[in-house]
Amino acid sequence: MTTPAAPPRLRVPGVPLRFEPHVFSRPRPNGHKRPPSGQRFHLWVSGCQMNESDADYLAQGLVAAGFTASATLDEADLAILVTCCVRQNAEQKAYGKFRELKAWKRARPGRAVAMTGCMANKEGDRLYQRLPDLDYRFDMREYEAFIQDLQGEYETDPAQTGGAVFQHGLTAFIPVIFGCNEVCSFCIVPFVRGTERSRPLTDVVEDVRRFADQGVREVTLLGQTVNSYRDPESGTRLAGLLAAVDRIPGIWRVRFLTSHPRHVHADLLGAIRDLPRVCEHLHLPFQSGDDLILKQMRRRYTRDEYRSVVAQARAAIPDLSLSTDVIVGYPGETEDQFQRTRSLLEEVQFDVVHIQGFSPRPRTTAGRQADDVLPEEKKRRINVLLEAQRRIAERANQRWLDREVEVLIEKASAGEASGRTRQNKVVLAAAPLGADVGTVRRVRITAATAWQLRGHLVA
Repeated sequence: MTTPAAPPRLRVPGVPLRFEPHVFSRPRPNGHKRPPSGQRFHLWVSGCQMNESDADYLAQGLVAAGFTASATLDEADLAILVTCCVRQNAEQKAYGKFRELKAWKRARPGRAVAMTGCMANKEGDRLYQRLPDLDYRFDMREYEAFIQDLQGEYETDPAQTGGAVFQHGLTAFIPVIFGCNEVCSFCIVPFVRGTERSRPLTDVVEDVRRFADQGVREVTLLGQTVNSYRDPESGTRLAGLLAAVDRIPGIWRVRFLTSHPRHVHADLLGAIRDLPRVCEHLHLPFQSGDDLILKQMRRRYTRDEYRSVVAQARAAIPDLSLSTDVIVGYPGETEDQFQRTRSLLEEVQFDVVHIQGFSPRPRTTAGRQADDVLPEEKKRRINVLLEAQRRIAERANQRWLDREVEVLIEKASAGEASGRTRQNKVVLAAAPLGADVGTVRRVRITAATAWQLRGHLVA
């Protein structure tokens, strides 16, 4: 049997091809089509930064293909939902949003609704049975084929836009590696985004240059396990990619997430320490402080190994800020095991902690286990960790008192400016003489809470 040829790939001006051929989305079965009422689209995005980045690329491709972005749903003809399914409540949020769109769609003939993202991949064409008003389901790994279909149906003219691309503010999220090979027992990502596929280093650099030309000053390199990055042509690891991005004129700050503890190597720590534009911040999920739970999660490190990675990072990088993810209520988690998670939290002293109750996901190993920690107990454990982290974060922020920090100004109003430090801490600063958005200013810190720093601009 011969393998069918891959569908044709659309190349729109200024938008790089990013994905390998994959089974891509299709319109509603049985040739269901609605006469288009216009060429204005509106994006609704839920979930992680990767989804935000996907939405940006999708918007760029649509605009370059002759469509017009609409800031409001009422003015749009096509609504596109970029969905998440990492947690059950994320799926419910997407279904809730779709229900809201039913009245919007029927208010004007020709309107259409499309869905993409992890939930759309997981459910596949079953969505058409569950959601009779859904017109398109597509996979972001083949978003260009989706745009090509729309171009034919809506008869758009790319020349009208001059190959324009979606405009960004000061920051941009840029995917560098897709999918994941870790297959943690609780995580659905490998099933909906596939195995790891790194983008060529030259493509990433091209994206960053383009964003810098648009006025972006801070970029975040994204991947489910970003520190597994390998340039498919040269084998260059994440440290080498950071060095290449660091050299691009106009980019003042470089961040990356999410990292896996197993792939934190000396060259990566050296890049954070030595490259002037790479920020001193590391997001490093530990998920549980108990070795048995970690083994059941298939995290492939122990509590002590995680502690060793943190110690190496802090020894190598002065003023490193550290954030993490934690899951409580994993199947079978006892009170003693939860307390080991709490003790690791107290010992490491993270700057920021994201805490979730376990949520069973289909197709995962943990999803086949009994979800035997009661919801009210999960909530109690979450609150215990949140209160502990509030105290930890306040102590962590107080170390910045009476020090000067660099702040990228993101907002400014009469007498006050706000932004973030290289360590990703929010700063509110008194600015009697004003401050320009998009500039880096020095701020002397005079007050600190668990959530933010306060100070005044230094002349």
